Amino acid sequence: MTGIDEVRVRRAVPGDEEEIQRLRHQMAAAVFGTTPPAADEPNHVAAVKKVRGWLEAGDEAGTACFVIDAADGNGLATAGIGAIDERLPNQRNPSGRSGYIYGICTDERYRRRGYSRLVMQALIDWYTALGIPRIELHASEFGESLYLDLGFVDPVGRALTRWSAL
Repeated sequence: MTGIDEVRVRRAVPGDEEEIQRLRHQMAAAVFGTTPPAADEPNHVAAVKKVRGWLEAGDEAGTACFVIDAADGNGLATAGIGAIDERLPNQRNPSGRSGYIYGICTDERYRRRGYSRLVMQALIDWYTALGIPRIELHASEFGESLYLDLGFVDPVGRALTRWSAL
């Protein structure tokens, strides 16, 4: 097992977008049983382009990706994406800015080493530095214990989702 002290989290840069999407597809396969799309599939191409735009925009994007490089030099071991959402200010959150974390993904070769925790902490630190007090996420059964350990709690009220036909 690789020592966690040897691992470095970094902010993703242009050129990391394909690997970030590869890890997201790997996570979706594990959680939802989906099959990774072909490299030329339109939704995959659009997602890679979107991530590249975020990486090129840097701090102006309102989205940050943090990653850990694979120890063998072959791509990324872990990636996580955080976005900033603007909501109405309130007493607990005077700025109205909230965070949403999605896509914490670790390559199956590097799981159970604490890499997701490191990337999550980098995202939490990023939000804290920006003065954003509220962070939300949707937990899979694989990540739930980590998120609870990092201070996430069940939301007040039931979370619901509605999908419209396109």
